[in-house]
Amino acid sequence: MHCVNATSTCVVIVNWNGWRDTVVCLESLLALEGGPMHVIVCDNASTDGSVAELHGWLRERLPSRPMSGQGTDIRSAAGEGAVLSVHVLPLPSNLGYAGGLNAGIRWARERWSPGGFWLLNNDVQAQPRALDALLAAHAATPDAGICGSILLDWEEPRRIQAVAGIYSRWLGVGWHERKVPAGSDAVSMALDYPVGASLYVSSEYLDRVGLMDASYFLYYEEMDWVERGRRHGYRPLVALGSRLRHKEGASTGSHGGVRNKSLLSEHYGVINRLRITRKFWPHYLPIVWLSLFAVALDRFVNREWDRAGLVLRLMASPLRWLR
Repeated sequence: MHCVNATSTCVVIVNWNGWRDTVVCLESLLALEGGPMHVIVCDNASTDGSVAELHGWLRERLPSRPMSGQGTDIRSAAGEGAVLSVHVLPLPSNLGYAGGLNAGIRWARERWSPGGFWLLNNDVQAQPRALDALLAAHAATPDAGICGSILLDWEEPRRIQAVAGIYSRWLGVGWHERKVPAGSDAVSMALDYPVGASLYVSSEYLDRVGLMDASYFLYYEEMDWVERGRRHGYRPLVALGSRLRHKEGASTGSHGGVRNKSLLSEHYGVINRLRITRKFWPHYLPIVWLSLFAVALDRFVNREWDRAGLVLRLMASPLRWLR
């Protein structure tokens, strides 16, 4: 195994039919301060030619040399800052967000020994100190678990999209806290979970807690990971100096809030709120299940017949969420 200094970071990005967003994300990583880091782009069996497009862009953007086997090793040129290399890892099927990240983490750990992993949506653009602030906050916090970043609105980057996630066990739903804590502290611990578009996790955390639960496929996977970590004594946190612009919903086809959710998003939103409740807080399961009638009613009122029917069918299909 070729070893990387244990202070280095591996960045893992999941791409699915979104190579243009991924290119913007990669450009922002090449401009970062600090490091060093290796970058892995896991492609979830895209059908839009993403792998070829990314290889083409990387060949033009950075000097390259082919690797044997899967992926391409693109060595960064002098002056490219913190990035040591960029790798494109094609996956044989769509493994979902957690599955794609897990594949990248496994691939990296077979080759290197990084100190930690920075896990990113492909639809983010990192500000210059985004990684440095994550590493500093994590290092300064005893029992630090998963560390998140502040997400900024893509169109209006002065507007906060999310600082952290707040979760209601009674309803099985989370929402974003948008108010930055007062004062100049570099870390916020007042959260239920960091938002999954940007997460830093140490190799130690992976060794003790394990990888993300890929069976969620979409949504709730970061909350599951945080709750498992809590049971090992780790505390989630947000690095207030780590900031990224985020195109919310770009990967799932759910732009502009609940009225524009895709059927895919609706499906996993229902299934996974029931699954995670049963796993960690089973005494709340009857209340969470009953609350879904209100969700179905909302879809009927707004004439979203397909989505209303989907919610009711999933409620009546316990084999999908009791496993």
